[in-house]
Amino acid sequence: GGRSTIENRAVQGDNETQTKTVRTVIERQRNYSPPLTPPSLLVSNNSTGSFLVSIATMAYSESRSESVSSKGKKSYGHELETVPLPEKKIYTTWPDMIRHWPKTTLCIVSNEFCERFSYYGMRTVLTFYLLNVLKFTDSQSTIFFNGFTVLCYTTPLLGSIVADGYIGKFWTIFSVSILYAIGQVVLALASIKNYQSSVHPWMDLSGLLIIAFGTGGIKPCVSAFGGDQFELGQERMLSLFFSMFYFSINAGSMISTFISPIFRSQPCLGQDSCYPMAFGIPAILMIVATLVFMGGSFWYKKNPPKDNVFGEVSRLMFGAVGNKMKKGSTPKEHWLLHYLTTHDCALDAKCLELQAEKRNKKLCQKKKFIDDVRSLLRVLVMFLPVPMFWALYDQQGSVWLLQAIQMDCRLSDSLLLLPDQMQTLNAVLILAFIPLFQVIIYPVAAKCVRLTPLRKMVTGGLLASLAFLITGFVQLQVNTTLPNLPGKGQCSISFWNQFNNDFKTCQIIVTDPNGDKRTINQSMALHENKDDKAGVFKLFQTKSPNQKSTSDWTLTFKIAYAGNCGDKTKLQNTAVITAKSKKVIYVGVGPFGYYQNTANTDKPTDGTGEFSMGIVANLDDHYAGNFAMCRSDASDYDRAHPCNPRHPADFYFWETDYNDGTDDREGNSTVVGSGSLVTTYKQKSVKPGKWELYYLLNTPKDINRQTYNKTATLVQYTNFNLTRFEQGGVFIYALSGPRDSPYITELQIVQNNKVSILWQIPQIVVITAAEILFSITGYEFAYSQSAPSMKALVQALWLLTTAAGDTIIVIITILNLFENMAVEFFVYAAAMFVVIAIFALLSIFYYTYNYYTTDEDDDEYGVDDMEEEVAEIEDHNPRYSIDNKAFNSDEADCLDVRF
Repeated sequence: GGRSTIENRAVQGDNETQTKTVRTVIERQRNYSPPLTPPSLLVSNNSTGSFLVSIATMAYSESRSESVSSKGKKSYGHELETVPLPEKKIYTTWPDMIRHWPKTTLCIVSNEFCERFSYYGMRTVLTFYLLNVLKFTDSQSTIFFNGFTVLCYTTPLLGSIVADGYIGKFWTIFSVSILYAIGQVVLALASIKNYQSSVHPWMDLSGLLIIAFGTGGIKPCVSAFGGDQFELGQERMLSLFFSMFYFSINAGSMISTFISPIFRSQPCLGQDSCYPMAFGIPAILMIVATLVFMGGSFWYKKNPPKDNVFGEVSRLMFGAVGNKMKKGSTPKEHWLLHYLTTHDCALDAKCLELQAEKRNKKLCQKKKFIDDVRSLLRVLVMFLPVPMFWALYDQQGSVWLLQAIQMDCRLSDSLLLLPDQMQTLNAVLILAFIPLFQVIIYPVAAKCVRLTPLRKMVTGGLLASLAFLITGFVQLQVNTTLPNLPGKGQCSISFWNQFNNDFKTCQIIVTDPNGDKRTINQSMALHENKDDKAGVFKLFQTKSPNQKSTSDWTLTFKIAYAGNCGDKTKLQNTAVITAKSKKVIYVGVGPFGYYQNTANTDKPTDGTGEFSMGIVANLDDHYAGNFAMCRSDASDYDRAHPCNPRHPADFYFWETDYNDGTDDREGNSTVVGSGSLVTTYKQKSVKPGKWELYYLLNTPKDINRQTYNKTATLVQYTNFNLTRFEQGGVFIYALSGPRDSPYITELQIVQNNKVSILWQIPQIVVITAAEILFSITGYEFAYSQSAPSMKALVQALWLLTTAAGDTIIVIITILNLFENMAVEFFVYAAAMFVVIAIFALLSIFYYTYNYYTTDEDDDEYGVDDMEEEVAEIEDHNPRYSIDNKAFNSDEADCLDVRF
């Protein structure tokens, strides 16, 4: 807290008849911190801006004031001992600070930059990797992404225990850095293999597990270890160090979240994306971080491990519960006081140490510690609603990214704003909002209302709810471009007129068993179009006779023809269709007869502006070989050699019977009427641009798996070219007729993305403002409201609220409660509103602010007569206070204020 207490007990000579105790409470802004920095877990890197709290708490707290008489004498009870006051030189000028700056801290700051770059660079593209390489579904990707975050924010507690209680900060940082680097390397090596490799997903998940333990072990130690390098008199330098440290965190995360998606989107190793680069560069940076940190190992100040507060609190609680459960236990004011029933100061090293220091055998260290634990429990009650905030905030890297994939990321035809780059906006806004709130918003608001941490947090929670309300309305617009997938026991059916240009006036009239009729022009198909209000192109909807069953069922459609359709006596007048539960079926109708296939309705998830296309080959010579799409606007385009397999972003291919038996053919369908086979090829994501379709007469690689150059790639042009810059659409192209001049028609199964990705900006702005108010203020609240001995543990438990929030996301995703993402966003917004309302009620009716002094007045614990004496004297002496304008709270706030 910002208050310190100086007790002046002046003991008069033998002729004096009374002892006068004057307690002056001076609220002052300290410009220094002690040589011992705050405990581990002072800082969480959950958000790029939350480290600001460490600067405030370092500047205003953790200064230990001794009980000193006005004559420089240290008081222990009523005995005096002359103690010389420590002499310290404060360095405040730039030349002095540069001259005396601990050079090893530059290694620590550099280490933090590299580590944050490594972590956020990997994390930014992780969801895309889960989707496109490991082939996880949207739900599975969300579960694993947020499950990884749960581990990252659970393991810091373990790191803090190891550092504080066993091997110290230095060896903890060093050992887990090696572990961290190994995890990054494992993930990068796994990403080299294609998605069919047997190393997936166990090698990837092993790497992520190692990374989670690595980042968790480092997180609580680095900032505190950096602070350990400064001495008394270097407090101004310490403040500058933490500013540098804070900047390195933000710089590392901001740069990596912007450039990692660019690395990912580059073609490499025969793929049109490069996850080995996106993961490999962070791995290299983590190795560099470890080496840089070790560069200062011989010059670091390595404080020995101190007591494990977590273990001490646990022993206290278990001991209290055990004593309370015993028969014959007497009621206590608080259940923790039952611990003292079996406590013996004569057997407790800390009690003996305190008694020796204070020269008073009645003192008990455990009484003070119990009060500290009681303060911890009061703060923890206020933590209960906090996980809900993180359940909203941490969806930026998973669920919000999935929303961005469904949006139009074009700024122009040639300029894309990648979905995962939107996360950079949060880092940039944090840097902009911190001074904005501190310099403008808070001072202006303070003129209207009294600002307290809990009020700021309530406001932040409401903003988080508003952010998800905005997200829900954006998703409603996005939903208009998504397919209306049939439910269980239902099937959607499209008919596709594939009569060629010789029959331009040919129409097919299709009637379903219920008499519902559609007229389809030549080269057209029934397709889902939210703008088709009249339902001209509406798909047929059918239900299973037994909707509880997922078995296939058949139904018969009538087909009539109008216009020039050739010899109609040879055409099929009925179509017997096999319907499938929860599927979309398309039926191709032409002079050859009809066939049916199941459509793939999945939008592309590569995140670089792709559309999805599949091929149906129904050629007269029954061709079922390889195909290739080659970019005609490529910089090295050559009409004689148009396809270059060595440029994966300019070359997409469908190959048969390759790579250990895998095949790009989905299967064959029999044409009813001619008996021939139609070959269906898989959907593939294709980047926007100008393309030409070719028959690929050889394979892109030779027998040794070496990729051919363009002169060795043999192709035959189909006379079909395509220009498409819209993204997100799902298309099927059917080839029929003679191979040399096939007739090609297009069926669009899913609409293009139409909602601009820029519509995500409002929700990101609002959630970032919520982060400033809730997260950063939450650190301030947790740190200032905990007793000095509990600060490390409180910060550890604050980190666990992030893990709890991500656990909420994982559980809700596993339960699969929502089919409509917009409804899910609205439910989250409502839940956050309810939770923050409960939080506000707790703030009003339960919690009272209590800012702790750093002077541990241990004399008050164990000597009842002294307590009474001091209390009696104090009743006759006034208290004086001086407002601390920097603390942004008046005296009433600190003494007894709710909300």
